[in-house]
Amino acid sequence: QAVLDGMNQALVIAEQQCQGLIVYQHDAINFSSGADLRSVAAFIQADKLAAIDQMVAEFQQLMMRLQSSSIPTVAALRGRALGGGCELMLHCSRVVAAFESYPGLVEVGVGLIPAGGGCKEMAKRAALKSSRSELMDVLQPYFEQIATALVAGSAPDALQRGYLLENDIWVMHSDEVLYAALAEIKAMNAANYGAPLPTLFPVAGREGHARLQVGLVNWLEGGFISEHDFYIANQLAHVLCGGDVNEGTLVDDAWMLRLEKDAFMTLAATPLTQARIAHLLETGKPLRN
Repeated sequence: QAVLDGMNQALVIAEQQCQGLIVYQHDAINFSSGADLRSVAAFIQADKLAAIDQMVAEFQQLMMRLQSSSIPTVAALRGRALGGGCELMLHCSRVVAAFESYPGLVEVGVGLIPAGGGCKEMAKRAALKSSRSELMDVLQPYFEQIATALVAGSAPDALQRGYLLENDIWVMHSDEVLYAALAEIKAMNAANYGAPLPTLFPVAGREGHARLQVGLVNWLEGGFISEHDFYIANQLAHVLCGGDVNEGTLVDDAWMLRLEKDAFMTLAATPLTQARIAHLLETGKPLRN
């Protein structure tokens, strides 16, 4: 909560007084390990699911503020950017990444799905990238990497996996990212930076979900995933494909964010997900239940 409050305050100050905002971490190994699972677990134990719902909503609002800010927002990325940390990076106007950058949406490991705009952003990126090909050709690899909590192995790998975009840049040395981010802010201002306009984008809909479900059934029948893994991945597929709509339906960010949050809260209320969260906090290792 303190991080959310601090970043909101930083945005207010930056928009009033500065040319841009850089999100930077002095720790070269960890840009961000994501949301605080201990606070989530505490809310679950106290049966305060409404507090989790509020926290997710606030995180989504901050991500959209970063994305739609009147000034350039740049993530100076190095090291691990996991879960919410990856979502934060995805919503900045630009990413300047060290070669040794490792972003990934890993929420499935604790029985949840990305709900800070991560699913929304990957679905949107798939739609924009698929203008010359079928949407599912791009969306299915994105689904699989989120469903298996895959972390990119480098900045070029992150570009291939959709975590970085073509206009994001990467540098070889981690100590250069802040300098390069400052230069990027100046260049964006020189080019008359303007906030991106809200857009509608097509989703894969029920048809896309059905195609992903075929693969999930094969994984389940082959013993590669548990029934709870199947349930989590099904929730993820439902969200990434845009919910219960026809293939090609145009949706907006708000539609996708609502789907994300609903699925996240459904999973957070299940005992098997709660067991995964508790086990990771106790042992530092994921639970396969």
